[in-house]
This record gives sequence, structure tokens and C-alpha cells, in this order.
Amino acid sequence: MKRLIMLHTKTTGGFATEKERDEREMILNALNEIKLDLGFDCNMDGVPDTVAIFAQSAETACCRLVPADTSRRAAPKKKAAPRKKPTTRRKPAAPRRKK
Repeated sequence: MKRLIMLHTKTTGGFATEKERDEREMILNALNEIKLDLGFDCNMDGVPDTVAIFAQSAETACCRLVPADTSRRAAPKKKAAPRKKPTTRRKPAAPRRKK
């Protein structure tokens, strides 16, 4: 992934060589060949559910978004007040030489 990101950055920046552009395309094509077989088992019956289960949930309101229990969360940290920059003293100007 690091190599792909580096090649992508160079390609989109316009300073990749032809070989680097080809390598980037080859990596992308290889990654696009990976197929993932994912399924959802929302009702825990051991059979993967279809999209219909989501439509049914929305209609019956059996799955709801509820506020999370935040009692165990740490309190948010307060941001420190911005520090004042210390004042710097200037060196006294050197006296000018007379001509």
C-alpha cells in the first residue's frame, strides 16, 4: 500500500516516469482482482441476510439509532489558552560613525 500511495502521489503530481505510471496501474489492477465474499447475518440465524432485511428493519423500526452510553467516556480535554509570545528586546542601535 505504501508503494501504491507513493506512486499515486507522483502520478497525480505529474512527475512520475512512464515505468512508475505502469507499475501503479499494475498494482491497481491486481487489487481490483481481489473479490470479497461478504454477508450479513443480522438476525443471527446462520443464514446470510439480503438487502431486504434492511428495508424491513427500516419499516418496522426494529433497528434504531439510540444515544450511546457516554458515562464511561473520559471527559473531553480542555484546550489550553494560547500562550503569549515573550517579548524580545532589541539590541540598541550602534552609533553611526561620522564622516
